[in-house]
Amino acid sequence: MKKLVSVLVLLAILASGSALAEALLPYAGEEVVYKGYTADLGLTENRESPVYKAYSALLGNVSIEWSSAPWGDFDSKTSLFLNTGDLPDIVWLRKSSDVVANYGGLGYFLNFKDYLDYMPNLKSYLETYPQIANMATEDGALYCLNDIEPNDYVDESFFVNTTALKKLGKEIPATWDEMLDCMRAYKKENPNGNAFITYGWGAGYYMYALGAINNAKTGFYFDGEKWTHSLLNEDSGYHALIDMMHTMYSEKLLNPEFSTMSDEQAYQSVLDGEWLFGFWYLNCIPHEIFLDEPVPYEYEAMFAPAYQAGDPQYSVVTVPYDNTPGWGYFVNADVANPELLCAYLDVVISKEASMLFNWGIENETYVTGENGTHSFLNGYTDSATRKEAGVGNIMDIRYIQYKNREVDYVGGTDASRAAYDKIIGGLISGDLIGIRALRGKPAFTAEQNEVVARNVTPFTTYIDENVMRMCYTHRRIFTQLVGQLIKEGKKDKALAALDYAEKMIPSSNVPYDWANGAFQMAEAYYQLGQTEKANKIIDELANKSLEYMVWYLSLTDYQLSIASENFMYNAGLLDAEVRLMEKYKSEELAKHYSEQLDQLYNEYVTRMKGK
Repeated sequence: MKKLVSVLVLLAILASGSALAEALLPYAGEEVVYKGYTADLGLTENRESPVYKAYSALLGNVSIEWSSAPWGDFDSKTSLFLNTGDLPDIVWLRKSSDVVANYGGLGYFLNFKDYLDYMPNLKSYLETYPQIANMATEDGALYCLNDIEPNDYVDESFFVNTTALKKLGKEIPATWDEMLDCMRAYKKENPNGNAFITYGWGAGYYMYALGAINNAKTGFYFDGEKWTHSLLNEDSGYHALIDMMHTMYSEKLLNPEFSTMSDEQAYQSVLDGEWLFGFWYLNCIPHEIFLDEPVPYEYEAMFAPAYQAGDPQYSVVTVPYDNTPGWGYFVNADVANPELLCAYLDVVISKEASMLFNWGIENETYVTGENGTHSFLNGYTDSATRKEAGVGNIMDIRYIQYKNREVDYVGGTDASRAAYDKIIGGLISGDLIGIRALRGKPAFTAEQNEVVARNVTPFTTYIDENVMRMCYTHRRIFTQLVGQLIKEGKKDKALAALDYAEKMIPSSNVPYDWANGAFQMAEAYYQLGQTEKANKIIDELANKSLEYMVWYLSLTDYQLSIASENFMYNAGLLDAEVRLMEKYKSEELAKHYSEQLDQLYNEYVTRMKGK
């Protein structure tokens, strides 16, 4: 296979850069399968579907075999890859700009700039959309391949429940004060409703949405002359954004649990119409919540209100964007046949592949109208049918793709298309200004990283560590309370206290740890007959102990001997966790971790004897 690739490359050198890629694909040699790692987004890729076969025809006898990790384990497993340098052929990672900044100079990743002759699409995109180069390092290396978003791409918007607004006798607000007036009136009439809501996703997403009102900056941004941080600049709008959030929270215009609300809770509130203003993806209401059923009330997209009368109105998406997406592909610098993989990825980000992914096969699943817009044929208007055909169900393209305006019509209804056209129309007319105020930062230079480390990191670390320390203390106090209630036979109160602790100090924000009483929480749930809840906690604890043991075993023998005490400490934790599982008859879980413990401990002993 290597000889074949070499011959093809040699022949293609005589041709243009575009021909180099064309010479490799579709690949006709012996089957090549690259190993990939990504997060589990719930795709059920069917490689026998018509759309996938059409996609595969572009590539030939080469593919990526993806392994995935659930979101709860994704970051920890990613850290193992990055800290050891033991990468699969290709990985999909979030916080890509940080990965570039922190690991780009370590030699782990392939530089796509060296393979542009095999990537004519990427080469063209770099010329057409120079903002992509924000991901380039100080020396011009491009280690990450992100979504390609052309100048007319838009995805998120403010929405208004017009049925609820009409009942108040109000008009769509044009300023922040008018929006506040509407929200206060709504809350007075609907004390259990949500004056403003998103799809959950934590406090950060609320700040992301509301930051469009005054074009607030959070985190790092370019002020026109230099890179700075919102905490260091009075003109960032950050302080006004905090005031807005405080006003809404103190007046209960936000759900009191807005920062911890689950997606399902937020979905249900939207489904029930218990909201006035909202913020989400343009096609989310019909696509994700109502699942093609009629919406039981009227709603429409709206511009973010101006902060003050006379101020511009913004959209939180940019045309063109100034910063970088949060996710992207990285390729192992030592991958075999990098030319072939780069040519492969260039197909993934092509307009042709994007059309296959989002619409399928022309004249089979969709048609193109006279005005250039697309629509699904009868039989493919249902999302389940499209998925079965392979539309929107190809892992390669789901994780990274060329995005165009038409993407947002996929799965939409007339209402979602109208919403999209409203926002796009506002951007084209100039009534709405496109921004990307709260998205990721470009990769910093070494000098810029030094400034960040010196000025900002200690501050944020201090805050994070102190808040986390307090949360640890509160969880331990809860476990002490629960233990006493169990001793007194007050099981109902003990269970209520445990559930309340889980709700107020969720593991998504405060990970389970021995230091914060999580082990005692698991045992308490076991004692109260709540086996499923107990298993969830003890499983997370055991997995953490296991990952530490795996990491220590990834070290050299010399390093492992130095860290021997730490390895044995985590082995002891895992042993205690297994014994707790066995004590309360969680036999399947206990068997799984007991086998892992024995295997890793035996490996440790063998290596130490060898020293």
